[in-house]
Amino acid sequence: MSERPADLEPNASPLGSAQTNEVIRLLALVGLTAGLFALCVWLSVPLLPAITWGVALAILAWPMHQGIRRKVARPGLAAALSTFAVVVVLLVPGLFVTYQLAREATSAARRVSGDEAAAQIRAKVGSIPGGKAVVKWFDRAGIDAEKEVRQIIRSSTQGASDFVQGSASAALQFLVAVFILYHLFHDRAEFLSGLQAMLPLSEPESDFLLKRAADSVHANLYATVLTSLIDTAGFGFAFWMVGLPAPFLWAVVVFVLSLLPVVGSGMVWVPAAAYLALSGHWGGFVVLVGWGLFTSIAIDNLLYARLAGGRMRMHAVPALIAFLGGLAVFGVSGVVLGPAAFAVTSALMEVWKQRMGGGSAA
Repeated sequence: MSERPADLEPNASPLGSAQTNEVIRLLALVGLTAGLFALCVWLSVPLLPAITWGVALAILAWPMHQGIRRKVARPGLAAALSTFAVVVVLLVPGLFVTYQLAREATSAARRVSGDEAAAQIRAKVGSIPGGKAVVKWFDRAGIDAEKEVRQIIRSSTQGASDFVQGSASAALQFLVAVFILYHLFHDRAEFLSGLQAMLPLSEPESDFLLKRAADSVHANLYATVLTSLIDTAGFGFAFWMVGLPAPFLWAVVVFVLSLLPVVGSGMVWVPAAAYLALSGHWGGFVVLVGWGLFTSIAIDNLLYARLAGGRMRMHAVPALIAFLGGLAVFGVSGVVLGPAAFAVTSALMEVWKQRMGGGSAA
């Protein structure tokens, strides 16, 4: 009987079989890791607002925590004191804003719900020079301007009411954010070292990337929110002083719009000033225009640059896309995540540029 060739013998190449098994095990490990990582992301998505704001608050309040840490020897107690301070700063004004906003939103919705409000709107337009012609044109065109105005205001106030009603979910998000904040104060070094170990970058490159992300939070959140709060306080007082209805509600609208690049508070105070001028309230018109010009120059530009310091400030075009796109994709968390994503992407592009040029991103 003839012998079979050596290359046809079973198990003739144990090395090749072992390599095949190793590749299969490696692919299985990669698939298992990717699947579990995707599962972790999926489980984290419902708590994305809490994670985002916990991290953002830890970045913003870190200088304060360092000051407390120098005076308190025990790390756990220092982290607890810092967390408590942040909670007080957020919770006390937050409860006041929630109460006032709900009260004024309900009052504004009630004022525009009846026929009396529609008649007042029509009479106001008719009293403006040339306004009667506009009213007649609306009537001929079959446009119910009063109805449209009521719908716009009602939808706005309803959205505000829904926003401030609160829920168990919001309370849970807040508690989780506080929990994350405490542990970021307490274990910051461990978190950073673990994150750097996961990044496929050198230590200088990972330091550069994390610094750019932190700078984005500082420049686009801390400086923006603080200047927006100043705008809000000033305009809220001005709206109240000149007698505009629901001054607190419109001040909150100013705050939201002030967070958006390019858009700004002018979307509220310019129409309000025009309304006062058409109504003959020239004193209120001067007050609003004066404060609006002052805030646009001294607060939104000079003070912002002072607060942001040498940190990154994006160009207006990508900043607007980052804010609005972040809000559309992530909701309120997008205020942080949108600009941070653009900042990290820009930092990675610089890393690639430095690598291609043989330099270092640090």
